[in-house]
Amino acid sequence: MTTGADAHPARPEIPIRPLDEAALTAARARQRELVKPAGALGRLEELAIWLAAATGTARPQVIPRVVIAAADHGVAAEEAVSAFPPAVTGQMLATFLAGQGAVTTLATEVGAGLVLVDAGVHADSVPADRTIVRVGIGPSANLATGPALTSAQVAACVDCGRELAAEAALDGVTVLVGGEMGIGNTTPATCLAAALTGRDGAALVGPGTGVDAEGLARKREVVTRALALHGPHAHGPLGWLRRVGGGEIAVLCGLALGAGEHGLAYVCDGVIATAAAAVAVAIAPDLRPRLLAGHLSPEPAHAVLLEHLELDPVLDLGMRLGEGSGAVTALAILRLACAAHDGMATFAQAGVSGRD
Repeated sequence: MTTGADAHPARPEIPIRPLDEAALTAARARQRELVKPAGALGRLEELAIWLAAATGTARPQVIPRVVIAAADHGVAAEEAVSAFPPAVTGQMLATFLAGQGAVTTLATEVGAGLVLVDAGVHADSVPADRTIVRVGIGPSANLATGPALTSAQVAACVDCGRELAAEAALDGVTVLVGGEMGIGNTTPATCLAAALTGRDGAALVGPGTGVDAEGLARKREVVTRALALHGPHAHGPLGWLRRVGGGEIAVLCGLALGAGEHGLAYVCDGVIATAAAAVAVAIAPDLRPRLLAGHLSPEPAHAVLLEHLELDPVLDLGMRLGEGSGAVTALAILRLACAAHDGMATFAQAGVSGRD
């Protein structure tokens, strides 16, 4: 791979569907009519109105699908950037296939379908299951010594995500969740967070899967080195995605863009998935109103990314697993919001006197 300056990659022209103003207005009007004081259900009211606008339906339904993109990372070769070995990525895919992972268990409880994507898992560890969507690329290269991906790999991953969103829309899905699995992937996500927000990369580094203090110091050094290496050469969000991203991050970037193209709501998970969404918003700024932050991760870069995107997390439960687990947990709250919005009686229906 070349380490020279990127040609300024043109942002793809992706038409993002705006929020539906008519549905938004109708949902707000319904909330005023429901048998309760205005605003008494707090954020639940806001969530129902947001989903109405995002889906174009005044009384929306949560019909969710979770896409888990998995990839291995060359940066895992750097000492102590992760507490787990790279083989875990493929092993966790097998666990998801068996329905025994955290996200698969949670998704079952909230009625969400699941799609697994191989976006660069080591070939000798990925399960041989034909239900897994294959992008057709290998693991990313070590971002601490050169570009992580080629332009062709980024394009293939982004296209895959967009295609998965298009399929979801055709299947009647209303809410997409992007999850990920990839040993070492908090390092590229932190690099992207620093690049997109202009913050100091070392200050954004967190323990990820649980590295110790010594490992955390080495991880900060890797992030600092990578940003210094690529900063003079990376141009724009796609340039940064190519140089310090990963296959699963690129797929989730495309998934978020596809949600915008096809009028779907998109719930962001933790730091890796939110970094991918932030790249997508940098490519297509009109996407941002379609995003919902499912939760707040303890990873320092996550709070910075949410502030950058002006997103208020639904939950703060100290979750830091990834996989889409925090966003899927937030689906339960979104379901309750829509149930109240749709199922409650109006003052007139209940024969209850409203405010004068």
